[in-house]
Amino acid sequence: MPEDLTVEHERAYKGLEALARLVEDSSGALQPAGEDVRPFFVAWGMLANVHRQAAAVVLLHRQGFGHETAPNRRSMLEHAAQVWWLAEDGPDAVDSMNHALQYKQRKLREATDSAGITYDTTIADAAVVLPRSRAQTYNNMGHLLQRIGAPLHAIYAGESLLSHATLTSAERFYAGVDAETVHLLSEPQYPQHAPSPDGRAPYIALVLTWFAMSCFNQLLAGQPWSAELQLVARETGIEDIAAHTNGAH
Repeated sequence: MPEDLTVEHERAYKGLEALARLVEDSSGALQPAGEDVRPFFVAWGMLANVHRQAAAVVLLHRQGFGHETAPNRRSMLEHAAQVWWLAEDGPDAVDSMNHALQYKQRKLREATDSAGITYDTTIADAAVVLPRSRAQTYNNMGHLLQRIGAPLHAIYAGESLLSHATLTSAERFYAGVDAETVHLLSEPQYPQHAPSPDGRAPYIALVLTWFAMSCFNQLLAGQPWSAELQLVARETGIEDIAAHTNGAH
C-alpha cells in the first residue's frame, strides 16, 4: 500500500473515533434549536445510521473488502444528505419524508397483498392521507444531491454503479488482455491510473460523517459541536473539504 494512503487511513481512523466520542459524550445533553423538534429527532436517526455505516466501512476495509463498502458509502451519502435537508428545510423536510413514507407504505401493502403475506392491518390502516409539501421534490435523491452540490450527485451516481448489479460492477471482475482473451478475476480490478474508491473508503467515510455531524450541529441549540468539528477537520487534513461543505448551508 502506498505510504500516503497508509497515512490517510490512520488519519481517517482517528478522525472517525474522535467524531464517535463527540456523539457518545454529548448525546444525553443535546437540545433541539427549534420549537418543532421533529427535524431534530429524524436527523438524529439519520446521523446514527451514518456512524454505524462508517464503522462497517472501516471494519470491511481493514479486512481487505474496501470494494465491498460501496453500498455502505452510498448509504452514508444518502443519510448525510437527508440530515442536510432537515437542517435546511426543517418541518417541510419532515412533512415531505412522511408523504414519501405514506406512498411507500401503500406500495408495500399492495406487494404483500399480491404475495399473500399477512401483516398487522391495524398499522397499515392507521395511515392518513397527507397533503403534498413544497419540498416534495427532494425526496428524489438525485434532486436533493444536485441542490447540495453537483459533485455529490456525481459521486452518488458512481457509487450506485458499484453498489448495484450493473455492467460496471461486473467488469471489475474480468479483464480483457486482447480481443480473444479475457481473464476472470476473484478480486476487483480498476482501470490503470484510475482512482479506486475502495482504497480511500475510510477517508470517504470520515468526510461523510463529518459532513452529517456538521449539518446536525445546525439543529442543536447553540451549535455546541462547532469547535470540536473544526479541530477534527484540521487534525485530519480535511479542512478544505470541510470549508466547502459548510458553504452548502
